[in-house]
Amino acid sequence: MFIDKNDTVSHDPVDTAISHVANSQLNHPLFDMHFEFFGIDLSITKHVFLLLLIAFITVPSIVFLVQRYISSKTKIPGKTMNFIEMIVVYIRDNVLKSFIGEKYYREWAPLIYTLFFFIFVGNFLGLIPLFDLLGLINYVFGGDTFLKEFVHGGNTVTANINVNFALAMVTFFAFTIAGMKKYGFIEHWKNLAPPGLALPLYFIVVPIEILGMLIRPLSLTLRLAGNMMGGHLALIIFTMLVIGIAEEYGFAAGLGASIFSVSLSVAIIFLEIIIASLQAYVFALLTAVFIGMAVNVNH
Repeated sequence: MFIDKNDTVSHDPVDTAISHVANSQLNHPLFDMHFEFFGIDLSITKHVFLLLLIAFITVPSIVFLVQRYISSKTKIPGKTMNFIEMIVVYIRDNVLKSFIGEKYYREWAPLIYTLFFFIFVGNFLGLIPLFDLLGLINYVFGGDTFLKEFVHGGNTVTANINVNFALAMVTFFAFTIAGMKKYGFIEHWKNLAPPGLALPLYFIVVPIEILGMLIRPLSLTLRLAGNMMGGHLALIIFTMLVIGIAEEYGFAAGLGASIFSVSLSVAIIFLEIIIASLQAYVFALLTAVFIGMAVNVNH
């Protein structure tokens, strides 16, 4: 990552890695709003900008492709539309119908598709070194252009625990509302424990079920953040390894280390591509599973 000349350079691999994947620091907002809401700074940081960018890419793109397909006379989908249709059909047949059921899946399909495509685009956007290119341009022009604020913070918004927890809370409210909508408020909470148990067992089963229900959004948050952050941290550490060896032992040693580092980095990038797709699918799958558990208690 290229930085502006006024910043302090840290050669600690841990500090450098964290600064690459974390959200922009509050002293480096892209747009300083000078306004707080209940103590929350509403300035536009890099990750907030990325959230808006993902929404801008995802919604218009899918709407445009669907409308073009509907308005076409031949009704033959193009390559991009064919890819999206393949994903939609697969999730419908293997996730929605399988875990939520034929009777209820249509009601929750828009939510599952939205979560999948939002996370999918966010994951892949984090693999594109767009902001590193902006950092290079900023460095070439003296390190003090308006692009310098785009350097601070990570490229992958789905590695941000706050973002993932917000998505996980959407899932939490979804499966809670699904259960209450079908069974009613009282009956939904009664479904936490199976009927017919001895009274003392309810004091054990009910707290365990409540704890399990509360852990679900936490597990969704940490799973997505950990998987998306791990690969980026590894890439940064391998890069810092080459720089550290070159500074300590000279150019020749750094060049030799770069062969090892680049080979591993390429392998990690291919692995990251697989993980980016898989984690979007897993998040959507688990959301469908939790909703299905809420509406199909007897099963």
